[in-house]
Formats: sequence, structure tokens, C-alpha cells
Amino acid sequence: FFKWIKQNLVIKKLWGYSPNAVKIHIWIAVCTYLIIAYVKVSLKSNFSIYEIMQILGISVFDKTPILELLTQKRQFNQNVK
Repeated sequence: FFKWIKQNLVIKKLWGYSPNAVKIHIWIAVCTYLIIAYVKVSLKSNFSIYEIMQILGISVFDKTPILELLTQKRQFNQNVK
């Protein structure tokens, strides 16, 4: 279980170091992961959970609907070397 947490949950900085604060922080990360996994399954998205987290993190202040963000086909730039 702890190996899975270290590999899959992104916790960059803890807001508190008391046992209660750490537990709350881990529970929030688990809940966020489960919500994103549910969105992935319900939208039948081809993106990985990590990619969905990246997309949502980048477009958090956009007014683009989540459905539109996660169902678009991937566009690759052919000119990038």
C-alpha cells in the first residue's frame, strides 16, 4: 500500500507535519486520485491518469469544459525536433 502511495500519489509539499495533518493530506490525495480515475472510466478517455492530472493542472483556469479537454484527439506538433 505504501509503495503504491509513493509511486502514484503526487504530494509535493506537506502543509503540516503533525500526524493528523499528514493523514488528511494523504486522504485528500487518495480522494483526488479516485475522482480522476472515475472521470477517466466514465468518459472512456484514452489518456492515462497522469496525463489527465497534467491536463487538469494546466487548464485549471480555462473555461473549457472537462469533457471537451479529455475527449479531444491528441494533437502532436510535427515541427518539433
